[in-house]
Amino acid sequence: MRALRTPLTMAVLSLLREQPRHPYEMQALVRERHIGEVVKLRGGSLYDAIRRLERAGLVQPVETTRAGTRPERTVYAITDSGRETLRSLVREYVGTPAEEYPTFTAGLAHLLNLDRDEVALLLQSRIDALQAELDDTDRHLTPLQRAGVPRIVLLEVEYTQTLRRTEIEWLRQVVRAIEAGALPWPTEEADSTATRRVP
Repeated sequence: MRALRTPLTMAVLSLLREQPRHPYEMQALVRERHIGEVVKLRGGSLYDAIRRLERAGLVQPVETTRAGTRPERTVYAITDSGRETLRSLVREYVGTPAEEYPTFTAGLAHLLNLDRDEVALLLQSRIDALQAELDDTDRHLTPLQRAGVPRIVLLEVEYTQTLRRTEIEWLRQVVRAIEAGALPWPTEEADSTATRRVP
């Protein structure tokens, strides 16, 4: 079922493969490990995912605990079927390039609908946002590396940081080219070519 073959499914099953956990603990680990940078999470989506995985037989409740006056917490464990689904998802996600349609790339395809000064400002704004994300992640990543956290469990963050650095450098080159007039920009009379794509 495609609805279960998602990055969130992979994240939940991976956390439960390590050991049984309750959803609250999983949410804390998602923040601590920066899983939210590679998995889209909204509100109660983690809890919804766990319910779907339970219905599909990929996870199962193993105990319910209560600490003081806190609400009951159900601890879940991965099933054999869940382990096989996890391995299958990792193989698919790592070994097969996906057809992705990022919004930034779509926007680049239509830059000529704006004037060059506005484009330069927008790209600089993107640079600033990416730099802030890069710096913030580095601040959290460095202590983990110093603490001896194995590189293999940080590869997704390392990859994301590499992409950010590469994009920032490329964006700076483009902004410099725009500001120097090295990127030809059509005049207002040439607006009819703004959405023409190169074959």
